[in-house]
Amino acid sequence: MSTDVEELIRDGVHRLAATAAVPAGLVGRARRRLRRRRLAGVSAIAGAAAVGVVAAVVVPGAGAPAGSTGHAQTAGYVTSRVEKAVAAENLVFVGRSDSKLWGNTVTWAYGSRSRFEEFSPKADYRDRVVNGQRLWDFPPQERGLPYLAQGTALVGGKLVSAYVTYFDRRYSLSPLRPQPNSACSPTAALSMGGPIIPTTDWAAFIDGTLACGAASVTGHVLVDGMSTVRLTGKPVTVRLQAGYAKVVGAKWVTVRWTLDVNPTTYLPVRMYGSTETFGGRAGRYTSSSVTNVRWLPPTSANIAQAMVTIPPGFHQVSSAADQ
Repeated sequence: MSTDVEELIRDGVHRLAATAAVPAGLVGRARRRLRRRRLAGVSAIAGAAAVGVVAAVVVPGAGAPAGSTGHAQTAGYVTSRVEKAVAAENLVFVGRSDSKLWGNTVTWAYGSRSRFEEFSPKADYRDRVVNGQRLWDFPPQERGLPYLAQGTALVGGKLVSAYVTYFDRRYSLSPLRPQPNSACSPTAALSMGGPIIPTTDWAAFIDGTLACGAASVTGHVLVDGMSTVRLTGKPVTVRLQAGYAKVVGAKWVTVRWTLDVNPTTYLPVRMYGSTETFGGRAGRYTSSSVTNVRWLPPTSANIAQAMVTIPPGFHQVSSAADQ
């Protein structure tokens, strides 16, 4: 399933559970099931067709002309710089996202290889005692430890997609899926709402996204004291299928995203994505993530980080649905 819909399901369950006293571990078990479904069949850089969304997509301005010669020249300048930067510097992408609620994530990518890893939070803000019963979302023995990993693995001399869940010591394998070459399609644009990176070919991705009008150059912002060029994506709104709408308590979802690039190399340094649900009993709710990016030299050690390693003793299952 696609990241956009499954992320919504996860957040919807949290909103519903947050308003009621539930047995210890129940929310955590539900979240595990939903995280499995969120990541099942999705590579760390997914490009599959969205599942569970009605094909009623509102993309304000997407696909329309950029609007001015000045903008077109700016976009062309940015993409030419990105192409030169990526071609000249064969670097390893490292993106880190911090979250007090869901745990931190780290993404490594190099060429066709990638590894997305999620950790359980070091602390659980819902850990409390209610009516003499202890409640939490994440068991104490799992906090701060790896929760799951997804990406590419080398199996039998061939790159495949691997999904590893540490809490039950299982893994599943599937064929690699193609990466999107831009954020022009609704599915690719929706994937920008979370921390999982959509591509490892930033030159083509940014070039295509600007060219179709799905994003534009919107100015300069400071990131850790450095001035960066900001690319802002057009908001994408879709109507959820009835089954998913019932789970999350909302009928619609809107994704927004920005990408800040280094003004010298024009490589991404920070990514922001948000997913907002609305139009139902749960009201409006937004989950967001900020991914800070570093570019490391392509040493053997750094390249190795962009691969999923299946730990010894883990049991292979037929699909991620079994994890």
